[in-house]
Order: sequence, then structure tokens, then C-alpha cells
Amino acid sequence: MRIWVLAAFATAALNGVAAADDGKVHPQLLRRVTAAEKAAAYPKTAFDRKISGEATLDCTADDAGREVDCRVIDEKPAGLGFGEAALALSAKERVKTTDGQGGSIVGKRFETDFSFLAPGDSNPDWLRKPSAQDLAAAFPTKALRDGAAGKATIKCNVTIEGFLERCAVLFESPADFGFGAAALQLSPQFRMSPKIRGGKPVPGGDVTIPINWEAPIARGPAATFGSRRLMVDPPWVRAPSLEQVRAAWPAAAKDTASGQAALRCGLSPTGALKDCEVISEIPSGKGFGRAAKSLASAFQIYVRPEDAKAVRNLNIDVPFRFRDPATPDTRQLTRPRWTTTLTAEGMSAIYPAAAVKAGVFSGLGVVDCAVDAGGRLVDCSARREEPARLDFGAAALEAAKVMAMNPWTKEGDTVEGLRIALPIRFTWQETAAEAAAPSAPAKP
Repeated sequence: MRIWVLAAFATAALNGVAAADDGKVHPQLLRRVTAAEKAAAYPKTAFDRKISGEATLDCTADDAGREVDCRVIDEKPAGLGFGEAALALSAKERVKTTDGQGGSIVGKRFETDFSFLAPGDSNPDWLRKPSAQDLAAAFPTKALRDGAAGKATIKCNVTIEGFLERCAVLFESPADFGFGAAALQLSPQFRMSPKIRGGKPVPGGDVTIPINWEAPIARGPAATFGSRRLMVDPPWVRAPSLEQVRAAWPAAAKDTASGQAALRCGLSPTGALKDCEVISEIPSGKGFGRAAKSLASAFQIYVRPEDAKAVRNLNIDVPFRFRDPATPDTRQLTRPRWTTTLTAEGMSAIYPAAAVKAGVFSGLGVVDCAVDAGGRLVDCSARREEPARLDFGAAALEAAKVMAMNPWTKEGDTVEGLRIALPIRFTWQETAAEAAAPSAPAKP
């Protein structure tokens, strides 16, 4: 009996989906609460103690766009009245009763956030917004061809350095034109001030960013922004190491904790970068653009021989995040993009024989690994297996040996030196073809 094996990665660690379909809508606010209304609703105890807070409500909308049937689903810090204050303020907001496609949102659930800031505290704010050139460069090809305008809203987390990460699409219109994906492509070039609490930057600042694209003047083949197409976030076969990134830290940035830059480059037939230009640099004048250009030669993408001529008409945008190498490394690996995984046939070869012998049809192996400069998993150890003592941990270790992720993140970081807890689920069943195989015909 042959065994067919499927290995599925647990979504908790490896979810790379841009936007989860939670059944909720994301309405446009027509009326926001004023600063005076928010000040009047500020919980007295929290205000007297100079404590900032925030609350998230889950609501529906009525025919008049009022937020109704609201309930508190998150409150920080709890027990100081921020949830009750948010409920009171929700009665003053109004939302548009139709979505981007003209469908009604009445009766559908959505979330709305309220924040209350004590003196000296602040929420993330813009340091660099997308320019018209940035928007044009990321204009979706389908929309460009059809002459369509569009918009998208993304939600991101702002790090202590002001970088955006864990961005997800909340809304895009028109659907299926690629405006949500284009907004995600732009996010590495944005920069915001971090969330400030008690006079210090803290992680956890969520921001919602609406982006609008105006329709191109022309459509079809004439509707191009320049004569070259833009590639963003390719699968790299070679990228700078952590040591190279740290060595590129500019001397002029000695009084700066972090910086970022983005290059726009051409591609050689071998997949190497060429003719790179700095398209963004924050803060300016500190050498981060030059640092990015010094690392350009360390990148390469795979180009098939038959595509060598086509890459001459491509540009590629490469983001960079720089952190003072003298400070602790606070990077985290949240959404790896796998470039190499085992096939079902490859998994069948490592399915535990002990599990087959015991009649166990599925199992889980969890391994803890480091990531090297090429995106490969190294220094792995088995952390957990279910069921126990059937070698699923050992099987997961074997799977990790051939797996690799993109070595440069879409936010502009090397993955080298990061660690990942990798859950791998194994299942097996008899192939459908064998299960339905006809009996041999009887001899006459």
C-alpha cells in the first residue's frame, strides 16, 4: 500500500494572508467625534492620573448611518472607564451606509477605535507620506490598462522606530483590480512617529491608512508611468547578510537610532541590480541612501535564460531598514515568505514509520530554528510532537532541512539571525486512485 502525505503549516506561525475575511465591513466615517467631545468624555480618574487609553467597539449601522448595538471588545488599560467613554462617543459618529461597491452595510458588523491621550502622549503620525510618484509607480497594471481610479485602506502596526509592519488590507475599491496589493507594496516606504506613552516610544501603535489613486489620463498601452514596469518584493536568491547591513551603518547617523531608505534599480540579465537610484531616505542627510546603494551588489534574483531580455524593461524597488548596530536587536519574524517547501511526495518519504505502524493517520511536529542569510533554517531542535513518541518531531526536523524563506523581507530587513517556531502537520491517506482501482477481470 502506497501512502500519500500532505503537510500543512499551522496558520498561527505562518499566516501570510494580507487580509483575513472576518465577515466584517469597513465603513467610511462621515462624522468623527470632535476634540471637545472626546475631552468631555475622558474618564475623570484616568485624566487626573494622566493615563492615556484606548478602546475598540464592535457595532452595526442603522439606516441613518448611526453606530448602534455597540459593545466593547478591547479596552486598554482595563477598568478605567475607556470602554464606557467610547460607547458614549459612538453615538456621535456617523458612517456611510454603503460600501465601495454600492452595497448596503446596514446591519453588518464593523469595528471602530477611540483613543484618549494624556498630556505629553501621542499616537503615531506621519513623517513621510506617499508622494504622487510613489502612487504612480505602484499603479496596478489592470487598473492602468482600463483607465480605472481606485482606493484602498490598510492597517499596520508601527514599531518603536516608526517602521510599518504586519500590514493588512481592510478595504479596496474596485475589487479585483489590485489596489489593496499596491497599497501593501507602498508601505515599506512610509515612516511614522511611534506611539508615545509616558514620554517614551512604545510598540503596539496601530494605524489605518487610506490611499487613493486618480485615474490615469490615458489608458491601454499608452497609459504607462515611464517606459518600464515595476517589480516589488521579488523572491531573492541572494541578499545582504546581517553583518553587511550593520557594517553599512553610516557614520553621519551616530546621533540617530534608526533610518530607512528605498532604491529603484534596473535588472541585469543575470538578476543582479544595476543603475540604482535613491527614491526615499528618512531622515535625510544622514547617509542612509548611500548605505542602501552600497548594499545593492549583494542582491540577486533568479532569471530564467528565456527571460533574460525581458528583465531589461523592469525596475525593482528595494526597501531598507537600518538600526544602530550598537543597540539591542529587537527584530521579530512574523510573516515568512517561503520560497522552498517539500512537495507531497517529499513529505511521504519522511512520514514516521512508527506512526504508520501504530495506525496513526495524522500528527504534528514543532521545531525551533534559526534563519541564515540565505533564508534557510539552521540550528533546529524539536520542541513538541503530537502524538508523542511516534517520531513526528524527527520528521519535522527533516522537513526543515529543505525549507527556505525569502532572505529579505518586504519591509527591508534581512532574516538572518531571527528564530522561528515552525509547526508542521502531517496527514496521510490512501490515494484515491488506488482506493478505486477496479478488480482484475475474471478469466473466461
